[in-house]
Amino acid sequence: MKKSLLALAALTAFAGVASAQSSVTAFGIVDLAARNVKNGNAGSINSLSSAGQATSRLGFRGVEDLGGGLRAGFWLEGQLDPDTGGAGFNFARRSTISLIGGFGEVRLGRDLNVSYTSFGAFDPFGYVGVASVANLRGGFLGLGGATTGVRSSNTITYYLPAMGGLYGGVMVGAGEGASGTKYTGARLGYAAGPLNVSAAIGKTAKGGTMVDDLTTMNFGASFNMGFATIGGVYEKSDYSTLDSELASVYTTVPMGKGVFKAQYSKSGGSGFGVLSSQYSATMFGVSYVYSMSKRTSLYTNYGSISNGGNATNGAAFTTTGSGPAGMRRGQTSTGYEFGVRHDF
Repeated sequence: MKKSLLALAALTAFAGVASAQSSVTAFGIVDLAARNVKNGNAGSINSLSSAGQATSRLGFRGVEDLGGGLRAGFWLEGQLDPDTGGAGFNFARRSTISLIGGFGEVRLGRDLNVSYTSFGAFDPFGYVGVASVANLRGGFLGLGGATTGVRSSNTITYYLPAMGGLYGGVMVGAGEGASGTKYTGARLGYAAGPLNVSAAIGKTAKGGTMVDDLTTMNFGASFNMGFATIGGVYEKSDYSTLDSELASVYTTVPMGKGVFKAQYSKSGGSGFGVLSSQYSATMFGVSYVYSMSKRTSLYTNYGSISNGGNATNGAAFTTTGSGPAGMRRGQTSTGYEFGVRHDF
């Protein structure tokens, strides 16, 4: 009997050690804003919209220590639409499994692609809301039916280990016979102290409805001066006989328990000389975020777009988003929102 009790105690202790070597975390964000958008003479619309400061989401992530410096990890994350409760839940934001060690990380699954990651790192608005440069970027990267402007499926990615500020990754996505999904890209950057610089290139291979490759190159940098951070990003994309350029500069200024953000962006055709009639626009966005706690914040955003082109339809100003008829050529679109964000 005594031996049985000792064996049970040893087994229990072993199980406790094993469970301590792995962990699973549930996490998420709920973000809702009262929004108004006016698209020239198309009129205005009021809405309660998700993702004014960050996309609402629910996710699960975990890591297991395999010993010898090797770890296994997974990440499952899906979008929430708390304004309506959503029409269903999936893990389309991210669904990956990884092996991590001194060599770096090998990650498999659906994830943000490396060319978007390099661009999005220098958008102070997190690529959402009426003030974000996302409102000028999205249209061109969907040409030909490409679906890789932000995320890519069926990918294998290698990320560099920590190397004194140097970071980067290489991603390859299998098309699996679907149009606009076959992606390859690479990113390299350096972040140390107040400085962060990054460059990336991505290509979506032609096939299906695509008549040519869609290639995107970008470069971004930021510098934290203590009292304020300044930064900017430049991106050039080419598809068939069309091309698009996008440049943006921004600043963020801490103000007590809050932060003020401002960004100016310009899109157009080749070299910003003779601007493309399709993608010519300028945008100005400002925001103030007040942190009520480490997990809850209040915010207000304002964005204004002078639309010289007729295809500059962005995320927060489209018909299916918050605008009644999308942005109109030669007219101005404006939007403002007041919201609350809670992280858990």
